[in-house]
Amino acid sequence: MIHIALYAVIITALFFFVLNTIYLFILAIAIFSINKKKRLQFPFDTQQAFRYRLLPPVTIILPAYNEEKTIVQSVRSLLSIRYPEYELIVVNDGSKDKTLELLKKVFNLKKTDYVFRKSIETEEVRDIYISDSFKSLIVIDKKNGGKADALNSGINVSKYPYFCAIDADTVLGEDALVKLIHPFIDDPERTIAVGGVVKAANGCQFHHGRLLDESLPRNLLVLLQMIEYARSFFMGRIGLAAINSLLIISGAFGLFKKDEVIKVKGYKKRSLGEDMMLVMKLHKLKRKEKKKYRITFVPDTVSWTEMPSKLRILKKQRVRWQMGLLESIFDNIDMFFNPKYGIIGIFSVPFYFFSEVIPPFLELLSYIAIIFGLVYRLLPISYIYYFITVTWIYSIANSLIAILLEHYILSSSPRFKHIAIKFISSFIENFFYRQLNIFYKIVGVFKYIAKKREWGEMERQGFNKGSRK
Repeated sequence: MIHIALYAVIITALFFFVLNTIYLFILAIAIFSINKKKRLQFPFDTQQAFRYRLLPPVTIILPAYNEEKTIVQSVRSLLSIRYPEYELIVVNDGSKDKTLELLKKVFNLKKTDYVFRKSIETEEVRDIYISDSFKSLIVIDKKNGGKADALNSGINVSKYPYFCAIDADTVLGEDALVKLIHPFIDDPERTIAVGGVVKAANGCQFHHGRLLDESLPRNLLVLLQMIEYARSFFMGRIGLAAINSLLIISGAFGLFKKDEVIKVKGYKKRSLGEDMMLVMKLHKLKRKEKKKYRITFVPDTVSWTEMPSKLRILKKQRVRWQMGLLESIFDNIDMFFNPKYGIIGIFSVPFYFFSEVIPPFLELLSYIAIIFGLVYRLLPISYIYYFITVTWIYSIANSLIAILLEHYILSSSPRFKHIAIKFISSFIENFFYRQLNIFYKIVGVFKYIAKKREWGEMERQGFNKGSRK
């Protein structure tokens, strides 16, 4: 029995040592990429771009299902962004609450006979509305088909060559779209998708959809998610994008070339991980076409979204994320370790699997082995120290560097108190939040195996809580 406990701890420690070393390597690539970009980046005159219409027109697609708490604030935010030419398409996906009624009332919507080409199959579109007050606002009312189907409906109705997919509880920075379009301007032939940063709206103050003050949330659960997001965006995605290995562009904020998305028949209907699934389909398409392409990430463009503030809501979200990841990987299992797909097949797909699916089970096994070994005095204390060092301490170090990178990239000068709170939170994260995520991911795996693939409704608190209206 002592050998089983020892082997469990040693194998897990070695696994996390290798995994965290890979993360450290990705972090090094991210830092190199950031410094290279800052060194080579030429000044972009936004005023000239606006004056001479140098920025291509963009469609913003906002799918909404039972979003009465945030929909008005989100639409106001999107109608006030700085961009020369864009249309905003809100897709009401068969909401059962007052989402559509609020949109009609606040934005003075009128029903219209709108003609569009159905490039992607979707559920029935009941009506299309145009705002008398805002000529760039279009609202689609359709039969419920899920988020992916709502996005596909928006793509069908859209008239511009690029579309930005965002969530209904997302607020964009004033110049977010201007920054996000840059890669398409710099390299229009190769760039097919671009992702941006997503931060917590919880605790921030907004006025008519504009950020007034970015404060830290008082809710510990949200604060710990902020640390997790910093690692994901300012370490993982920057590094992976630098080697064209990005598999996820957040569904809350991403910009795509419409023609390429139509080629892969849009988002997969009823998918639990529609954002990752789409990106993998795009990778597969371009690899099969044997054409050079780029799916990249812009770290200095920001959006804010409401993060779960209750454990019950967090569980729904994380279980769904894990199921979506598994769905995306196994729907594209032919890419796994397949050199035909280049670095995507050899590295990216296996990396996501071995970094997101395997670790929860290994870490849970180690906790059981450690508890058993301590109770029966079978496990040397030095093994526990080694386990904590390569799993927790290594992870904390990555978190601290990611936090510093976040403030460096966004050129923000936060109060020392905020940095200190984030640093302390990166330690606290390992004592209950890490274990929660292990549990949620394992639940997600078993639900995926059992084919219990329900979406689960996300409850919104609304931006007005703790915010200025």
